[in-house]
Amino acid sequence: MTAYHGGKQRIGKKLASIIVKESINIAEDENFQITGYCEPFCGMLGVYKHVPELFISEDLCLSYKAGDTNGSVIKMWKESQKGWKPPITTTEEEYDKLKTKNNSALKGYIGHQYSYGGQFFNGYAPKYGKSSNSSRASKNVQDIATELKDVNFKQTSYKHFSNLKGYVIYCDPPYEGGWSNYNDVKSKTAFDIDEFWEWCDEMAYDNIVFVSSYKAPRGTECVFSSTHKLTGDDRNMKNKQRTEKLFLLY
Repeated sequence: MTAYHGGKQRIGKKLASIIVKESINIAEDENFQITGYCEPFCGMLGVYKHVPELFISEDLCLSYKAGDTNGSVIKMWKESQKGWKPPITTTEEEYDKLKTKNNSALKGYIGHQYSYGGQFFNGYAPKYGKSSNSSRASKNVQDIATELKDVNFKQTSYKHFSNLKGYVIYCDPPYEGGWSNYNDVKSKTAFDIDEFWEWCDEMAYDNIVFVSSYKAPRGTECVFSSTHKLTGDDRNMKNKQRTEKLFLLY
């Protein structure tokens, strides 16, 4: 798996297991028919890559959708589904040139894998001691794309999925108060978190919605929590911890 700031590689398998288990329980208790699975903030698929096989083990054949506003990341997954292989190394010169290029599969891979802290083009990481060889990450991208060959990827905002019904929806949005590159704008205010939670509440009428976040509106059910150290290029983050939670709306 390629590096990705805010990704769920460490706890992705655990989150996937909880999402599927909770969804199956709701389906059985509430006579809810699950027709599909969607991640509107798919990123590097740290959770997604574990989900389909879990639903298959429950004898469920579903439709699979994924979206992200980062067009290069979406191109990376779509091209990898067709057999594209990410490079195993890149130079700082090549890295810098890609910053200003149009969206591409190469830009999606290099922009995260070779960036400090996994943040999109946040500085050439090998300058700070990270290996310039990414053969393992390249293979992981290829393997995941092959396993998820039936997922429909789309460059879009989460609101594109507003018409879904009967879906299990997992959201990993930019966290409130944290830096994000949502809509390719690095800002702490570019993402409207209140509007997002309103959308989740509306979607929960016809779907099962899960959200990863540090906090949620009062009354939202927390089904999992995990404490971890903060990472990134902000010195104030060092030695600090936060408890990340998984919330359920239904």
